[in-house]
Amino acid sequence: MREYQVSELKGNEVLAKPVCLENGNIILEIGTVLKQSYKESLTSLNIQKIFIEEPFEKYEKANLYFDKNIFLNFENDLREILSHHVYKNNQGLKKLKKLAEKLVTVFEKTEEKRALDVRNRTSDLYEHTISMTILVMVLGREYGFSRDRMADAVLGCLLHDLGYCYVNVNYKNCSYQNMTPTEIYDLKRHTVLGYTALEKEEWLPEISKKMILSHHEKLDGSGYPLRQRNKQEECRMIQICDTFDCAVSGIECIKKTIYQAFEIISDSNKYENHMEKILKKKIGIYPVGTMVKIENGKAAVVISQTENSQAPIILYTNEKNGNHMITENLNRKEAPKIINIM
Repeated sequence: MREYQVSELKGNEVLAKPVCLENGNIILEIGTVLKQSYKESLTSLNIQKIFIEEPFEKYEKANLYFDKNIFLNFENDLREILSHHVYKNNQGLKKLKKLAEKLVTVFEKTEEKRALDVRNRTSDLYEHTISMTILVMVLGREYGFSRDRMADAVLGCLLHDLGYCYVNVNYKNCSYQNMTPTEIYDLKRHTVLGYTALEKEEWLPEISKKMILSHHEKLDGSGYPLRQRNKQEECRMIQICDTFDCAVSGIECIKKTIYQAFEIISDSNKYENHMEKILKKKIGIYPVGTMVKIENGKAAVVISQTENSQAPIILYTNEKNGNHMITENLNRKEAPKIINIM
């Protein structure tokens, strides 16, 4: 699928992802054939971007660790719980404990060796939260977390941006340079507000609370809100994973490429170096659907990942063998290399 501006719609495109309102209500389902008349309606609802199917999508096998529909179900469950939350009325948030358990259960059953796909991300807070949670679980698995420890870390992830429910500030694709001091203050205090709303909740583990408070801290003490140098692995995991996923989704910053996101977390003064190396091995540099140019001069589209995050399986877009499209696994010693993204 590819992210489209609503203004680009010409009609007859097919939705690859549901269109939701801010309150979580779905107004257009996956598979809907769009009409030109939808352009005005979507614009009036302040919906500027959508996802549509692409010509080679039927060949693509993206690795999200979860099945696409399972991922969307988790995202919608989280949206339903958090979008109806009111400050310090935390009974409804207890449902997140069950959601955390479900996430861990599905993840434990997944023995995926291919690199993870990160592609066509939006600034949707709930999509960001589930995606970032997966990254933390990837690290947790590498660090040998027990099931209980993983569930506590996942719970911290699911609640880490709760504070955004209590502030009125635009955190989507924003730049501090274009924000007023008041807006920056409001944005940064979401960490404290999320923590203070939950600090007395006995059902929430202490490590989960620390993750909420410290997810924007840095190893060198340059983060916020307290300039702490957290030693807990869970805190360091959420810091590096949140920074990476915020960068590729355009949350709390201007949206960046995967390369740029990796450049940010490669700063060993601010982020755990060992964790950064793991993420580089586990996340595909060329996500499924990326149009690339190969050193043989041919154009291709990435259709699947391999165990090598820099050598995916591609499909040549302008070549056929009879009625069949030609594919090639670049994770071979003699295989050609990708020279750039188109």
